[in-house]
Amino acid sequence: MIEIERAARVAAPSAEVWAVVSDAGRAPDWFSFAERTDVLSGDGVGQKRRQHGRWGKRSSEIDQEVIEFTPGRSIAWKHTAERLDGKPAPVFASSSVFRIEVEPDGDGTIVKLRAVQQPADRLRGLAMKVFGTRDITRRMEESLVRLDRALR
Repeated sequence: MIEIERAARVAAPSAEVWAVVSDAGRAPDWFSFAERTDVLSGDGVGQKRRQHGRWGKRSSEIDQEVIEFTPGRSIAWKHTAERLDGKPAPVFASSSVFRIEVEPDGDGTIVKLRAVQQPADRLRGLAMKVFGTRDITRRMEESLVRLDRALR
């Protein structure tokens, strides 16, 4: 299993932070993985989304299903399908889950981003560690900076 976690303190009250991180339409404002996120159906747990972005020079689409939703505190989703340039992406992970936690901290908020991926096999796991971990870490850190800016 590959786990990547990054956290930062954002200079805004947790209710304001939650309003941004829980709204799929606001993802492009702060989430560096997303150029656009569409809600396909539902609300809360079970909500289906499609995130559009870039992976390197290629356009990406990730179908997501929200698997955890605790208002004001946390949201998590699993990837149900991934495409690059409109075609199914190579399968490196047998499961991918992304989680956002929001925790009040005085007049600010601690925001934690966590990605957990189960490699499809040992070779793909090695490739993910060598090539993907650095990019995901960088994008998480960039997302936290962008979130702080979006709330100022």
